[in-house]
Amino acid sequence: MENLQPFQSFFKSIKEAADHILAVISQQIDVNTFCVASNDRNTSLIFSAFHRDHHLFDPGTSLEFMDAY
Repeated sequence: MENLQPFQSFFKSIKEAADHILAVISQQIDVNTFCVASNDRNTSLIFSAFHRDHHLFDPGTSLEFMDAY
């Protein structure tokens, strides 16, 4: 994983990287909600969320895996 080393210092946390990803995507695609999440096939943990008009959930929310889609 030597090739990943330069990127490891770019963001200090997954949350910081997720926030950056959502900021970029939200400028390109006109949808209400984007989120960055991790899942274990049972639950999805939301790291970061962007809501344009309707607020659906907060970062840190844990959702049933199938309800996250």
